[in-house]
Amino acid sequence: MRATQTTTYRSLQSFLDRTSDKLASLQLQAATGKRINRPSDDPTAISPILSAKTQIQTSDRYIETIETGLDRIDGVDGYLDDIENTLVRLKEISIATVNSSLSQQDMLTYAEEVVHLRESLVASGNAQIDGKYIFSGFSEKTPPFAASDPTQPVSAANPIIYNGDNGSVEFEIAPNELIEVNLTGDDLMFGGVDIFALVTSLEDALRNDDQATVQTLLNPLESAADQVRSQRSLKGNVGRRLEVALDHMEQIKIDMEEFRSRFEDADILETITEMQKQQQSFEAALNVTGKVSELSILNYI
Repeated sequence: MRATQTTTYRSLQSFLDRTSDKLASLQLQAATGKRINRPSDDPTAISPILSAKTQIQTSDRYIETIETGLDRIDGVDGYLDDIENTLVRLKEISIATVNSSLSQQDMLTYAEEVVHLRESLVASGNAQIDGKYIFSGFSEKTPPFAASDPTQPVSAANPIIYNGDNGSVEFEIAPNELIEVNLTGDDLMFGGVDIFALVTSLEDALRNDDQATVQTLLNPLESAADQVRSQRSLKGNVGRRLEVALDHMEQIKIDMEEFRSRFEDADILETITEMQKQQQSFEAALNVTGKVSELSILNYI
């Protein structure tokens, strides 16, 4: 009788230990929302979980890079819009002076406006984002545009020059895929038409009341505007490619999150239901164990 009672008690105690461990595991799953909280919970699931997490981290890095590229492209586009609008205004001034009988004072007034517009072009060309000159190539700490002699007024003999380099800033937006996100001031302002020299020639013609020369500058001014529009279009294509890459990386991240979740995350409703069952089973076993432990020979006399 004693051997049977001891065996029964040990069996119940073992059951209590197993139930208690299972209950603790379910409570941890309910608290963390994860089915796997340590490798021993499911060794076969560790490899796919780690692989998915690596893919998610990689996607996050690409997404951050792409978003930085998009911010840069958006910033560049804004300044290119300013430059294009300035060139349009310069052409409007040229047309107004050619098609109207203006006094010399009127021509000088327009010449002064051209000076301010040239300064606006320099300011846009020397634009910064996050403290970096966006049109300087790799020389992001160097203002790209200044007069060859900054102490003297801009003139044909003292032109505005480019002080940056032709470095191509490339971002990796996918494995083994690089895309150029910068535009050098050399390509922008001197790529076919020397825009600053053109504006200086317009100023000189207006100051000299030389309508014939202003007339000859109309087509070059349009070419200058087209030069900026062309670069703006190219960067627009880059922006669209970045948007496509961003959508792709975000979808990869979503897919990998779902893949990881299938292995790692717990079904909370199922976990709570099972936890309640284990709690009831544990309490019942505890009650039985208590009664068994109270048994003695006196109960059978």
